[in-house]
Amino acid sequence: MNSTPNSSTNPQHIIASWRYLYQELIKMLPEQIQSQMCHWEKEDAEGEVAKNRINDLTPSANRKYNPETKKVVNILVAAMSALTFSAGGQILTSRLGSLSIPASLAIGGAAGLLADKKVMQVVGHSRKKGSTQQALKDIGKQEQAHPPKNELGELFYQAQTGLVLQVEGKNLEPQPVSDVALALGLSGTEYAMSLGIVIGLGLPGGIVLNAIAASLPVVMLWTAASLQNDAFEMPECDRALIDQYKNHLPEEIAQIEAIQIVGIDEEIALKQRELAYQQGLEVRRDKFVSEGDANDRLKNWEMVEADFQMGWYAEEKHQFEKDLDEKREQRIFQLKAEIAELDEQYQAPVGTYSPAQMAELKAEWKQAKEQELKKNFAEDIQWMNHKYGNKIKHLDEEMAAAKWRYSEAESRWREKRDSEGRNAA
Repeated sequence: MNSTPNSSTNPQHIIASWRYLYQELIKMLPEQIQSQMCHWEKEDAEGEVAKNRINDLTPSANRKYNPETKKVVNILVAAMSALTFSAGGQILTSRLGSLSIPASLAIGGAAGLLADKKVMQVVGHSRKKGSTQQALKDIGKQEQAHPPKNELGELFYQAQTGLVLQVEGKNLEPQPVSDVALALGLSGTEYAMSLGIVIGLGLPGGIVLNAIAASLPVVMLWTAASLQNDAFEMPECDRALIDQYKNHLPEEIAQIEAIQIVGIDEEIALKQRELAYQQGLEVRRDKFVSEGDANDRLKNWEMVEADFQMGWYAEEKHQFEKDLDEKREQRIFQLKAEIAELDEQYQAPVGTYSPAQMAELKAEWKQAKEQELKKNFAEDIQWMNHKYGNKIKHLDEEMAAAKWRYSEAESRWREKRDSEGRNAA
């Protein structure tokens, strides 16, 4: 078959529709088809969550920064911390004489850089963990809004969660206690030294204002770490995550795969009719047992069953004939649209040609293309006629068999009635 699936048989729409089938219906399908459905459902789930995460991470990943800016920020943070930590450093370097101040500043700067690094690690881990947790919450909210109807729906959400954990699971791991301890310990030390400096300066305002003023370096340290994380660290991390998610973006479904998916959907439709047949027959049985036949035409269950089958197969045949007419009509419209688009698709050859020659070349090209399109059209129509013709022929055979069973059941009833009448006489 040459025609591609139209919107009513779009492979992506078909795969999504499987999540809303009855579980009983899925279990009626062959195991091989169930396995194929699980494969496509997992692919669809991972592709969707990959697109969502890339959209979420792109704004941060698009932030660009100048490496020199990062160096300047690091120098400023080191200088600020050097002044604060140097108060404690002077105690350690008091015996160095004239070198005491430079040594204390060097120790303070090193301590400040270490504090900045550890605080950034704490802030960064918290941000990345929060982003991953939010992604998992979004999947959970979607699942609550659209609860799974069957095992494929459950697989869909499990696959989405699994991919997020596969790509971002490390963000949920506990942060090393040493990093947190160093970040908090150095921040506390910086505050204590800053408080000592403020009190030593004898600033007015009492202990409360002195405590607030002493917290300024610590606040600046954490604020700088947060800004650096937003500007430098998170964009790099998010770009790395996007690169991983790109490997799971949905690829264009090949024609042979699309045909396979449509084939699975047709098998599902067949099982749906079988299930509807069984349910309808059961309803007819219950009604006959409880009420009998209102017209007193059907005398026994065999006649009732055969009568139900004749009506069922006739309706099935009518539906197949209607589907065939619709598909033929759709294919005719597709052919007309393809022919109408030929003028836009034509590319004039390179070279020097007269207007008459150009027109002749275009006409020849269009004629060849039209013949190719009409050939494909004829093959598709032939395939449709063969496919639906076989189904309609099978239903005609089933109707004939049901009529025969009805006639046989009626004959047996008449023989039984006549025999009972003779015995009574």
